[in-house]
This record gives sequence, structure tokens and C-alpha cells, in this order.
Amino acid sequence: MVAITEDIIRDIDNSLCASCFDVLEHTLNGERLPKRTLLKHLISKDVSCPFFVTWMTTMPNGEELRGCIGTLSPEPISRLGHYVKMSAFNDPRFEPIVAGELPRLSCGLSLLHSYEKAKHRDDWEIGTHGIIVEFDYNGRSYSATYLPEVAKEHNMTKDVAIKQLIRKAGFRGEINEKLLSSVEVTRYQSTKLRMTYSEYKLLDI
Repeated sequence: MVAITEDIIRDIDNSLCASCFDVLEHTLNGERLPKRTLLKHLISKDVSCPFFVTWMTTMPNGEELRGCIGTLSPEPISRLGHYVKMSAFNDPRFEPIVAGELPRLSCGLSLLHSYEKAKHRDDWEIGTHGIIVEFDYNGRSYSATYLPEVAKEHNMTKDVAIKQLIRKAGFRGEINEKLLSSVEVTRYQSTKLRMTYSEYKLLDI
């Protein structure tokens, strides 16, 4: 497997989101599954990286999350279709996406890279870095992540983001300074791609 590099990132465009919609339409409606040039190219190079597929739906008051699943460990980009279906149909927070929702959907694809251990829990920049928090408590290990855009979009401070991730990881005890000082933070960056369904339908295969 070939890790994602800056040269590869420069070659990547929103057509990867089109490949996500291809899988979704094929699964829901039996549409033909085209082989788009960029995806074929990345598969031929055996490119791998951590990535997340995010579905948003347009509502009268803005966009709402409809599904998001991915991996923090490198996966071959040939596995993209698997995560498209997982995020659309198996996110436990939501009902599976149905065909009637397609016109209101947008697809986001976050390709994660530049992983670094933070020197301390505030050693990251809102809007630039995603973070993974990890800690142990009473013999149990906890971890959770926010993609780079989450803290900025929700106007979180670093302190709020860390504490919310501790809850997201499933910890229900007191969040005190002793616990916070035990938290290890890994920061990373992402290349974020996005496409609406209407933009997708305007594409030539």
C-alpha cells in the first residue's frame, strides 16, 4: 500500500465524491456503476489513507448530518465503496438513507493525513487540525475524534472540544484536571472534498 502524499493530494478532486454517489445510486436504484478516472488511478497506485464519508441533507433551516463513518487507520482507497454504504445505511445514529432523499443529499469525503502527537492537549489549531483523544480510566481505554472542521463549525474552544470528545468516547465520570492531564492528543489534517447531488447529476461520466 502507498501512503497518501502531497503529490497525490494535489491530484485529488471532487470526482471522488462522484464515485461515492455512484455507489449510493447503484445500491439504491440499480444504476450502472461507472469507473471514474481518478478512482481508477488511485486504486492502480494502491493508495491508502484514513478517510471518512459524510452525508448531509438539506433542510429548510440548513444542512443536517445524515450519516458519517470512516476509519482512523489507513485503508486502501479501493475500500471507499464499503464506507460509502456503511455511512449511508449503517450509522447507528440514523435510519438508512432511502432513494427519495437523494436530491437533498450532499457528500463529503475527508482524506486524513499529517498525523502528529501533540505536545500537550492544546497543541493544535481550530480549523486546521482534527484531533484524536485517548485515555485510560479504571482499566478501560477510551478514544474519540473530531474532524478538522467540527470545532470551527460549532464554535468550540479547545477546552470544550476536548471535554466533548471525552464524552463522545463514552466516559460518564467526572471530568477533572487529573483526568484531563492523562489525555493524549493526536492531531491530523484532512483534505475535504464535497459535492451536492445536483452537481453530481450535471457531470459527464
